[in-house]
Amino acid sequence: MTDPHGQVALMLCESLLHILVEESVIKKQKALEAINTVVELTREAAEEGDPDVMVGEAMKLAIRIAESFAAKGDC
Repeated sequence: MTDPHGQVALMLCESLLHILVEESVIKKQKALEAINTVVELTREAAEEGDPDVMVGEAMKLAIRIAESFAAKGDC
């Protein structure tokens, strides 16, 4: 089951991070730190057996975002 509100929120946050980096408001490394914090939090929740819906899927998605963001050239 997909969550359209969550998908829109995720796209908005990811887009905002890209804009902040492109406009030199934050450095790419800081954006990656923020994304990796989410990866770690979802990983911890998955390891603790958090009953929230699809914690494992959230972690995989956060990892894909981090990898994609890291692969982009410097802005």
